[in-house]
Amino acid sequence: MKKRILAVILAGFTAVSCMSGCKSKETSKTDVTKITMWTANSHSKLEMENLVNEFNRTIGKEKGIEFEYIIKENDLAKQVEIALSTNQAPDFFGGVDLEKGVQNDYIAPIEDLPGGDELIKKYDGRLTEGWHTYNGKTYRLPVSVTTMGLIYNKDMFKSAGIVDEKGEAKAPETIAEMVEDAKKLTDAKKREYGIILPLKWSAWFGYVDRVVMPSVGFSGYNPKDGTFDYSGYKPLLEAIMQIKSDESYYPGAEGIDNDPARARFAEGNIGMKIGYSWDVGVLNDQFPAKCDWGVAPIPTYTADEKYLQPTQPSWSPSINKKSLETKDKEKLMTVFEWFVGDDLSRELYKRGVQIPFDYSVIDGVELGSDVKKGWKEFGELLKISTDLSPTIKTDTDGKTTIANNFVNSVWTGKMSIDALIADANKVYNDGAKKYKDLHPGYDTSTVINPDYNVKRQEG
Repeated sequence: MKKRILAVILAGFTAVSCMSGCKSKETSKTDVTKITMWTANSHSKLEMENLVNEFNRTIGKEKGIEFEYIIKENDLAKQVEIALSTNQAPDFFGGVDLEKGVQNDYIAPIEDLPGGDELIKKYDGRLTEGWHTYNGKTYRLPVSVTTMGLIYNKDMFKSAGIVDEKGEAKAPETIAEMVEDAKKLTDAKKREYGIILPLKWSAWFGYVDRVVMPSVGFSGYNPKDGTFDYSGYKPLLEAIMQIKSDESYYPGAEGIDNDPARARFAEGNIGMKIGYSWDVGVLNDQFPAKCDWGVAPIPTYTADEKYLQPTQPSWSPSINKKSLETKDKEKLMTVFEWFVGDDLSRELYKRGVQIPFDYSVIDGVELGSDVKKGWKEFGELLKISTDLSPTIKTDTDGKTTIANNFVNSVWTGKMSIDALIADANKVYNDGAKKYKDLHPGYDTSTVINPDYNVKRQEG
């Protein structure tokens, strides 16, 4: 009898042990999914690494996710292309052309993730065909923007008497005032100059394109009718040539790239420079400015009629289509939704590394005393900024760009501004027609909007 009782007890103990062991074995099975993302956003590397670690300790731990965020320093597009060809691509990646990615079946629409349709609704009216959407599906979402402004040396403005009624440095509101101020700020004997123009920088004419928009409402390409019209550039280009005539710019503009231009502004002997929000890091860390400087809106042709300033957008990484077959879709969505979410955008703004695409995300956010100089001002410019409209496709092979014509011909006196504008209008409009003729299936309606209006509402 005793043996029977002992056998029952042992059997029960064995059963409990087995159940306990089986349960332990089940929880140790890898229900933790590694989800990987590749980006080229090295400027926010440290902050993102810290925030991803926090995600893994909290949301990731709760949901069974290990999020691996990897910065690719070199050519991200090339690395992604190789990884895709060898089936070693991450779950999310930047650097791929949207149209090419869809046509090659590399990337999946956000609608294919659970809750994707609901997430997309938040961006109604902010999604652009060719950037975010393609053939009725959404593949990327806007995440952040780079804003643009006039960086000005407050010390030099005060010394020159360019101040408001309170004695504070007063940045120019109009292009005419900018030309006048540049002249007042220049004292060649002291090696002080009103403005610096980095004409050697390959992207310099992008400044011109974007500076025109707040005065005209578009930059070269008119989305209302789908044509190129550079006539609105004339007052700005005339102003630049007047600055040259006045010799109120830092000498040797033809040989100055953007980095040297920023370094010279930081030395404190340059009055003004067009800049982007990424210059905050440059003037605080790379070339710490030796002057008190501020950021103002881009000057316009008149003080009465103004349009929104353009932003330079960035968007979310694409979704690896194969990951939808190999990974838990709910977990993929958890990572994606966190990455594009307002909480992360707000935190990155507070840390001074990213301006969200939507001002409402940071409206009322208090920045700490340790935020870098100029960051708040560039963030505030988002209130008077908007996305730059996508341009109709062109085929201008063999033609000289308006940028090269200005630097090589107008600046040197070989071509008039009127001739430059006439040539650009012909080259780009002919190029649009040529592209359409070569690609008759190209749908131009995606880049034409008769209701396009970016008139600025003050107040």
